[in-house]
Amino acid sequence: MAGWGDDPELERLRQLIDDGWEVVEITEDPDAPGGPADTVVLTKDGERTECTSDHLAFHRYVEGLRDSSDDLF
Repeated sequence: MAGWGDDPELERLRQLIDDGWEVVEITEDPDAPGGPADTVVLTKDGERTECTSDHLAFHRYVEGLRDSSDDLF
């Protein structure tokens, strides 16, 4: 898992959520190339996108999403 520095994918995820995209799936891949990675799938108006990162800050943010989702993921 990458360190604490800037993570463009985390910023993208935050912006998508701020823009009204809904998180519909969160997965963790401990065997991803380059180290463990998290993927968040989002939808809005029939569109679908995903954000994936092996960054530690991204992982912490995703854990927060899981905690606030009442076990939906």
